[in-house]
Amino acid sequence: MTDFLKNPIIREDMDIIFNTGDYSMLQNKTVLITGAYGMLASYMVYFMLFLNEIHGFNIEIISISRSAEKFSARFGIHAHKIKQINKSVNEYIDVDCDYIIHAASFASSQYYTVCPVDVILPNMLGTYNLLELAHTNNARILYLSTCSVYGIFQDGHTFVTEEDFGSIDPLDPHSCYDESKRAGETLCAAYFRQKGVQAVIARIAHTYGPTMDIESDSRVFASFVKNAVKGENIEIKSDGSAKRSFCYITDATTAYFLLLLKGEAGEAYNVCNSEQTTPIRDLGEVLANIAKVDFIYMKRDESEAYLEAPMIGEVVISCEKLKRLGFSFNISIQQGFSRVLSYFKTVYS
Repeated sequence: MTDFLKNPIIREDMDIIFNTGDYSMLQNKTVLITGAYGMLASYMVYFMLFLNEIHGFNIEIISISRSAEKFSARFGIHAHKIKQINKSVNEYIDVDCDYIIHAASFASSQYYTVCPVDVILPNMLGTYNLLELAHTNNARILYLSTCSVYGIFQDGHTFVTEEDFGSIDPLDPHSCYDESKRAGETLCAAYFRQKGVQAVIARIAHTYGPTMDIESDSRVFASFVKNAVKGENIEIKSDGSAKRSFCYITDATTAYFLLLLKGEAGEAYNVCNSEQTTPIRDLGEVLANIAKVDFIYMKRDESEAYLEAPMIGEVVISCEKLKRLGFSFNISIQQGFSRVLSYFKTVYS
C-alpha cells in the first residue's frame, strides 16, 4: 500500500502548508470531514495525518465516506489512523467533534446530466445534517462551496467580490450543482443567524494538485495535465480566451484551515488566486513548455459532450477578503503545474 508521506512532492507540500499557517488550535481536537478521499479534502486529511505523525498534534480524524475501497486507495498505509464511518452525509449523523469540514459533493460536470439529484442532496440535505451536528456539538464548520454560485453577469462585470451576484437559470443542467451550493450557503448563514452555529463558507475556484483525477476529470486543465504527463501534444478545442484563476493545492489547503479556524462565522470567502488568473490558451502553452510537447488548436466534434460552466469570459474572482485575514498566496502557475507534472510522472513511470 502507498505511503503518501514518502512521496517527495507531497511531503514537501505538507512542509509548505505547515510553514505558512498556524494550526495550534487543532491540537488534541476531533475533526470530522466528509468527502475525505476527494481531491481537495484528501490534502486536508494528508495534512492532519502529517501534523499527527511529524508534529505530534494528536488530532482525532473522523471521515464520513461511502466507499471503503476508494478510502483505502487514497490513504494507503495511513487509512487505519482515520476513524471511518461508512454512510452517506444525507443520513442522520451523530458523532462528537470540535470541527467539521463538509467537502462531500459531486463537483464534476459529468454528473450533472446523469444523476442531478445525487449532485443536489449532499449540498442541501447533507449540509443540513452537518449544521445540526455542529449545533449539537458547538463545533465550527467549514462548508466547501464554489465560485459557480456567482452565475452569469450580463452587465460587463469583470471583477467579482463576495458581494456580487449574477443570474442562474434554475432549469439549466449545470444548476443542480450551482443552485444547491447556493442553498447550502444560505443554510450556513441561516444557522449562524438563528442558532449561532460557527459556519464559514469557502467559495472555491479552479484548484489543482497531485490529488487531481486526470483520468476522469472533464475540466480542460485536467486534460492538459493528462496530455502533458503522457508526453502527448496538448489540445484545445476552443479559442482559449476564457480566463480562470488557478490555485495550487498548498495555497488552497492553507486557506481552508485558516477559514476553519479563524474565518468570520456566517461569511463567505473566495479561495482563488486572482494573481494567477490566465486565459486557458496561455495555461496550455505553459504546460506544453514544461512538458516539451506541442500546443495544438483542434475543432470540437459536435458529438462530444460539453457542458460549460455558467460563469464565462473575462470575469476575475477577487481574493482580497481572504487576504484581509492575513493570507497570502505563494505558488505561481509555473511552479504549481511543474510540481503536478513531476508528481504524475512518478505515478505513470
